[in-house]
Amino acid sequence: MVESNKEGMNDVKKWLLFIIAISLLLVAPAIGKRHEAEWNNRTYEIIMPYDEVEAWLQEDEEQVWKQLKEAGLTTVSVEAETLDSLEKSGRVLLFKMGEWKQALVLADEHVVTPARGIVVYPLDDTFPTATSLQATFGDDVKAVEVNGKTYYMIEGNAKKIERVPLGYDETKISDLMTRRFMVVLRIPDARDMNEASARVLQQVETLKNEHISKLLPTGEEVAGYPSDVEKWGKRWNEAGYALFSTEFYEAKGLTTLAKAMNVHVVRLHSLNLEQRKPDEAVDVAVRAVKERNIRALFIRPYTSLDDQQNIEKTITVMKQIVQHMPNHYTLGNSEPFAPLERSYIATIGFIVGAAAFVFLAVRSLVSPIIALLASGGAFVLGIAGTVLAIDFALKALALLVAIVTPIYAAKPSSVREGWRGTITAYGRAIAISFVGISWIVTMLYGNEYMAYVGEGFRGVKLVYVVPLVAMILLVLPSIIGQPLIPFFKKLWKQPITIGHVVLSMFIFALLAYYVLRSGNTGTASALELAARQKLEEWLYVRPRTKEFLLGFPAYLLALFVINKQKKLGSILLIVGTIGWLSIINTFTHLHIPLFISFIRTIYSLGLGFVIGIVLIYVYEWAWKKVIR
Repeated sequence: MVESNKEGMNDVKKWLLFIIAISLLLVAPAIGKRHEAEWNNRTYEIIMPYDEVEAWLQEDEEQVWKQLKEAGLTTVSVEAETLDSLEKSGRVLLFKMGEWKQALVLADEHVVTPARGIVVYPLDDTFPTATSLQATFGDDVKAVEVNGKTYYMIEGNAKKIERVPLGYDETKISDLMTRRFMVVLRIPDARDMNEASARVLQQVETLKNEHISKLLPTGEEVAGYPSDVEKWGKRWNEAGYALFSTEFYEAKGLTTLAKAMNVHVVRLHSLNLEQRKPDEAVDVAVRAVKERNIRALFIRPYTSLDDQQNIEKTITVMKQIVQHMPNHYTLGNSEPFAPLERSYIATIGFIVGAAAFVFLAVRSLVSPIIALLASGGAFVLGIAGTVLAIDFALKALALLVAIVTPIYAAKPSSVREGWRGTITAYGRAIAISFVGISWIVTMLYGNEYMAYVGEGFRGVKLVYVVPLVAMILLVLPSIIGQPLIPFFKKLWKQPITIGHVVLSMFIFALLAYYVLRSGNTGTASALELAARQKLEEWLYVRPRTKEFLLGFPAYLLALFVINKQKKLGSILLIVGTIGWLSIINTFTHLHIPLFISFIRTIYSLGLGFVIGIVLIYVYEWAWKKVIR
């Protein structure tokens, strides 16, 4: 009876493996299309804000623009003018209402003034200040003649009035286009806008041309937030605009705006040169383009020295960025990724394949009933995510696959003793990992993931923790020499000592450090940073330290020793799990180019294999000379 059940399970496994193989063939074209979309989009641009360059233009405007263009500047960002910006550029004089009243007394003029507000006196006509004030503030603006000169009184909160966008300076924009720069319009912060500010957003539509094709939101709230974001997004999309999305920062309403613009999004990295050493700034810029699908570098120049020194230092860094950028990237006008949609065939492939994969993964750990329930849940999530377009369902399915894959890969079904068994088991774990990765990459598919619009993959920390905890629970009986339930019952009844507290704090600290080191926010020592830099110089992209120095060598050694020393092998399997969960995590960062993640993983697997072989030889020597 037992033999019959075993044979039946083997038949089921063979059919499921066949289904998985067919499914992989169905999703392969979708994976290829994503790589093609990423590889064909290799033009990046360098942007600087006009307001931070403006002070440099006073001495020799022609020379400054020439130097910046030669250094690699392709694009200049322009903000809508405000009274504050007009005053800073010397085009208007502003008076607080108290100052204005005093001036009127000294001039012996009798003018009725509001209790609070601001007074504007235009100094030139390079910007249509008077008409813009009338259009923006309406009846709150009053023109007053004093000594033959016209002043404009605006009633209200002076600080807010100074920040209200009045419109884009079309003369300035025309001059930049004449100099053959691309122009990026910075969209005002919704908090600074009033009811009449819609005219500025309408102006954005009319300014679209071959030199003005992308928009960059400013501030904490996208223009139109909260109710009109989608409306403006659709209008700007129809006008032909793309949208910049700033890395590590998302204004309120940005996701809504991006989706209204059909995810025509270009990823941008803002680089403040004052906050980094020159070499570090170059390294950050190059890695952003190369490793994270960044296609626009927004350079905030040096400002702490005199203008000439600021220009020279900024230009030096810009030139080094261009020089150090890999040759297959081109400086020019960046574009959004080509539209990427998953085919029906690929959708069927990943739903059926993922359900079969989840069954095999869970069945290798627990009973067939639980495996069947998990597989059915995976199938339902796949249908809900695709047929019903429930985004959360696909993300939940991707998280499920991301969690079970490293456990399935790391837990060997059986290992034959010796080199052949070790290498075969290592190959099995690699194959399982890449199958799981194929499902994840195909599930979370499209421009919004490549451009990191919205939340992306959720559950990065869970992928780092859950497989590790699961592996501990799976191998703990082998380590302690008894079943888990009696062990935990006995442990629960043990009195707590100071030693227990200290040990618990130590374990918690290690776990916290492990979790905090994961992701983009992790920290590293100066020595580790230097080593990482060298690896990147030699290998184009560096493998992850926890994979090739820790996880994979420990896993190989675990496979080799587990038949001789079960406890040691079980402990090493726990450490080895770190490698498998880490490579899954690499591919859940969907804004990283596929070929970068693939190369990084191959390096990790290869170097980890070599180091693991060395560890095995060391172990064999120790086994013969010391252990036995």
